Amino acid sequence: MMHGTNCQTQQQLEQLIEQRFSTLSNRLQLIGRYLLDQPEQVAFGTTASIAQGAGVHASALVRFANAFGFSGFSQMQQLFQQQLVQSGVDYPSRIAAVREDHSVAPDMAGLSYLQQISQANQQAMQQLCTDMDNVTLASATRLLQQARIIHIQGARRAFPVASYAGYLLGNSGRAVQVLDGVGYMQHSGLNLISADDVVLAISYAPYASETQAVLERALQCGAKIIAITDSRLSPLVPQANVALLVREAELHAFRSLNASMNLVQALVLALLHDEGHTAASDQAHADAASESFT
Repeated sequence: MMHGTNCQTQQQLEQLIEQRFSTLSNRLQLIGRYLLDQPEQVAFGTTASIAQGAGVHASALVRFANAFGFSGFSQMQQLFQQQLVQSGVDYPSRIAAVREDHSVAPDMAGLSYLQQISQANQQAMQQLCTDMDNVTLASATRLLQQARIIHIQGARRAFPVASYAGYLLGNSGRAVQVLDGVGYMQHSGLNLISADDVVLAISYAPYASETQAVLERALQCGAKIIAITDSRLSPLVPQANVALLVREAELHAFRSLNASMNLVQALVLALLHDEGHTAASDQAHADAASESFT
């Protein structure tokens, strides 16, 4: 049992759960998944209702809390309650939190928030660069390079990232289809997915059902899947051939897309770079072969 916890926020606890998830027992994994998937129920629920939702006995919640350095489950639950109070559960609550922020002078609000979100984005980017490894990125680049068509899916908050990916890849000479659902015509677009294709899916909690439906179609067709998402326990991760994890910065629960946009840009640049070097290498081999016959 751990003595004392270093988790001061819900986000820190979530990161620790993700890091240690594979080392937990099956029963504690059930609790970990529930905490990450149902934070509002954890914040509002009783020990009995949370245990029932997770499919475990109430005593297991205490063991889980102890394993992460908390004196009891109620102490851990307070992190979820604090996060709910700070961020709100909907846009009206977020808007109210900004309007009631007396730490920023009215005539300095724009610059102050620009500085705050810029600093938060820098931290998110540093974390992304620290957590990301070259093998994972190279695997994603190879899949994009080999794809007949790249189908891109991202709904709601993830749509700007999907749109940007489509713009960059399309201008890079790739065959691209952005599954944006305009005119409710998305089903016809799904019919184009084949085993020679790649689906680039972007989704963050609470994970759009439209995106999960696209991945089901991709799996049926045998297409490769690259997922950009925010947690190892995201429902996209088990379905993906390559999963790229991004934790965005947020301010008053308004979350940025800066890190995701930069990740997409890096992927496209890597694709162009590797294609250029492959073409140069192929040409050098061809020239060498030609010279050997003269």
